[in-house]
Amino acid sequence: MTPASAVRGKSVTTQPRLKARDAFTLLEMMLAVTIMLMVFGMAVPVFRSQLRAMDAHASRFDTQQNARFAIATIDAALRVAGVGVLDEQPLIVQAAPFAVTFNADFATRDTASEGGAFGAVYLDPDLPAGSTMSMVPTAKVSLPLSSVLYPDTTYRGAKGGLSAAETISFWVALDGSGGSNGRYALFRRVNSGPIDTLARGLIIKPGDPPPFTYLVNNALGAPTAILPSLLPVYHVKIHGSAADTGATNKEPSLPDAIRAVQIHLVGTSVERDGTVSQRPADATIRLLNAGLLNHATCGEIPIFGKPIKSVVVTSPSTVTLSWPPGTDEAGGEKDVERYAIYKRDAADPDFGEPIASVPAGQSSYQFSDTQVMKAQKLVYGVAAIDCGSQPSALSVTATILIP
Repeated sequence: MTPASAVRGKSVTTQPRLKARDAFTLLEMMLAVTIMLMVFGMAVPVFRSQLRAMDAHASRFDTQQNARFAIATIDAALRVAGVGVLDEQPLIVQAAPFAVTFNADFATRDTASEGGAFGAVYLDPDLPAGSTMSMVPTAKVSLPLSSVLYPDTTYRGAKGGLSAAETISFWVALDGSGGSNGRYALFRRVNSGPIDTLARGLIIKPGDPPPFTYLVNNALGAPTAILPSLLPVYHVKIHGSAADTGATNKEPSLPDAIRAVQIHLVGTSVERDGTVSQRPADATIRLLNAGLLNHATCGEIPIFGKPIKSVVVTSPSTVTLSWPPGTDEAGGEKDVERYAIYKRDAADPDFGEPIASVPAGQSSYQFSDTQVMKAQKLVYGVAAIDCGSQPSALSVTATILIP
């Protein structure tokens, strides 16, 4: 009997063979970890660099926005300086390189009281009582960065009530708060109220213009900066009085002549690596009511009605014109702002655009034209221009022969 026959008729179970599993070797695992560490090592500095760049950009943006917010706050108030101001009240009270003070009916607590019915710019019921009316001498304050006191007069309207125009000051001074590190701040005060801090981290760069520069119109009507040597100027006396600051019989007070204010602020921020970034912000704010105050009306065509005298000299060839104040400057509507000078050849039928202008406010006027040539025959005209830019009828010279 064979072994096979010995097990015939019985089932035989065969065990399956186990299959070998695939796996990482120790060397492969160490290599993978090494590559992963290299990738992280290269990626982390890139991420950190991007985070620093984002942080620096946000810091610079915040710095610039801080300065722009400060300028926007000044603009909102200074642009409406003169609103609600009485004839006796000055528009600009203080003009200094680091401070500006002016009068305006900027806000009211109630449209039916505290002068609100006369047209305050904003309504804010939460303002403290008395902060929306003009100050009185018993509550006078020192103007910022000076020892000058204001006001010295109680300004009252026709019915005896206080003027609704409050006194607003903005100034730039060293920031006394902790961590300022010698930098500056922009401050604001309304009447004798609390001092608000509008912006911090400002710097004054050598060679830069000051925070406040004041513009007047020159003889040609172009805006010109007041020389720093002439500042500061103050207007604390009754407007138009004999004591009106800086006024003479030929020139109005310098504060009254200001037509625009340029603002220059430089904000700073310190980044994580200690780098200080600087961001300037600039604006020119026109005083919309400057030159429009104290006019009885500003609607009728002005009357000039004065003769023009002329004098000709030959070395060099010059024509000098002179004339007295117009009828509607010294009297009448009292709304003459300037005089426009015209010139044409005698053969031309019409005058073109004016060649120059002279601001009003003088006891007599004079203009010299040096752009003339020998043998020319010229005719000049002068017109008075009112606060609505309306010209009067021309006063015309006879024909002038240039020898």
